Amino acid sequence: MYFRKIVLCTAAVLAAVSALAQNADPMAPTALSEVYKDWTVNCANRDAKQECAFSQSQTNGNGQRILTVEVRPTNDGGLKGNLILPFGLRLEKGATFAIDDLPPGAPARFRTCLPIGCVVPLIFVDKTVKSLREGKTLKIVAVSNEGDKDIPFSVSLQGFKEALDRTLVLTKGK
Repeated sequence: MYFRKIVLCTAAVLAAVSALAQNADPMAPTALSEVYKDWTVNCANRDAKQECAFSQSQTNGNGQRILTVEVRPTNDGGLKGNLILPFGLRLEKGATFAIDDLPPGAPARFRTCLPIGCVVPLIFVDKTVKSLREGKTLKIVAVSNEGDKDIPFSVSLQGFKEALDRTLVLTKGK
């Protein structure tokens, strides 16, 4: 009797898994990670929906994270995401951004600090995205807590255009 219940339960589970597998697209990846020079495209299926973003992380010689920037396309041709910078920065001063030798814009405010670092929300309009596509370096400046010194950060834009284009293809129609 006990053996029969196990067989019936196993058969029910296998039938359910088979039904789910038939409804799933066998060609759709459940997760994806691709590298485009200095940028990485990552996609994951969440709640039956594929979500993709592209990012760059930098570490120092000890393996400690210096910064991470992650962005995803918006419906209006812009980008939205987050920048994570290390602790020890004067949060009320925010961070400024400049592409190559263009002048920096107004400072973006930090949202919060988490165990991984301090977060600056990013919103790049389509005009800025065009400059990022053509640029070589995104220059970020924050202010140190000690001595109010400018702390420069440099984000390579090598592979940015390709990573953005791939992310757009992967999220097309979503």
